[in-house]
Amino acid sequence: MDSVTKKQLTAEEIERIAQTTFGCGCKTYEELSEGWANSAYLLALEDGREAVLKVAADSEEGRMRCERGLMRTETEVMRRIERSGGVPLPRIYAYDDSKRTIGSEYFLMERVKGETYDKARGELAPEIRDAIDGELGGYFRRIHEIEGREFGYYLPNAANAPLWEDAFIALMRDVMQDGREAGIELPMAYEELDAELERRREALREVRTPRLVHWDSWPGNVFVRDGRVEGIIDFERALWADPLMEHGFGKFWDTDAFERGYAAEDAALRSAAETDDSARLASLPEGSEASRKIRRALYALYLDLVMRVECHYRGFGPEHTEWARQNLQNGWERYSNL
Repeated sequence: MDSVTKKQLTAEEIERIAQTTFGCGCKTYEELSEGWANSAYLLALEDGREAVLKVAADSEEGRMRCERGLMRTETEVMRRIERSGGVPLPRIYAYDDSKRTIGSEYFLMERVKGETYDKARGELAPEIRDAIDGELGGYFRRIHEIEGREFGYYLPNAANAPLWEDAFIALMRDVMQDGREAGIELPMAYEELDAELERRREALREVRTPRLVHWDSWPGNVFVRDGRVEGIIDFERALWADPLMEHGFGKFWDTDAFERGYAAEDAALRSAAETDDSARLASLPEGSEASRKIRRALYALYLDLVMRVECHYRGFGPEHTEWARQNLQNGWERYSNL
């Protein structure tokens, strides 16, 4: 996806990165177009290895509030999940935030074999899709077992808070403020949306524990191979949040298999913990059925709002911007009928 936030590297810069990281040159490279924020390249190294290079923009000036510290977030989250184990991730070869090599942050990771799930899904038999969706549900339940100290952005931020109701409303208000500053007209008044958030505090209050959530876990960030999940990528938007924010629980998901796999893994984790008197795992997601319904609707609206506002900050074209505008309009109408 074309975006003004993507930095274009020269062959000389890519060669410099390869030599600095691997001690060998880069035979060929190819820009990967799937990403939306950072630029990415597939490198074929002279020693026969392949690596994916992700490069941040030179500056975060002019970025949305929710898009700051993305590369540091991504690398720290991947390393944290790797330490916990049980989730397929690419190995990180190097992360450089010094900006000495090319003037930008960058990191290199192992190339994940297979095909992105968004491209493969339509060609797979229903039973294979269900198996993959269930597998993903289990992996994300394991990720959600990682607890934080406060809710909100993964990295320390003034908008973070000990209560989920305060943190989520702050997340939403950050995007709303970005929209105001960009002069974006929404299908509802900003004041109306703000009042709706305050009205829903009670449902948000049922979430008690900050848990690690990928959030951007749509099928384009999942690689599959031979009917199995090969790897999960792009943790740059990770949050300390309510697990119901995960894409598998969202409005763009069209299968119950994710939730079945999630519930099965949840039960397995709690059963294993019962053998240890010191371990008492809470069943996830938290809260009453009525609360969960409201929260899922709020999180869908948050995603719709982010997708609309980011069009301005990334310089997306009129076609995508119109899709995002209509998607937010439809989302607000669905939410209003809750």
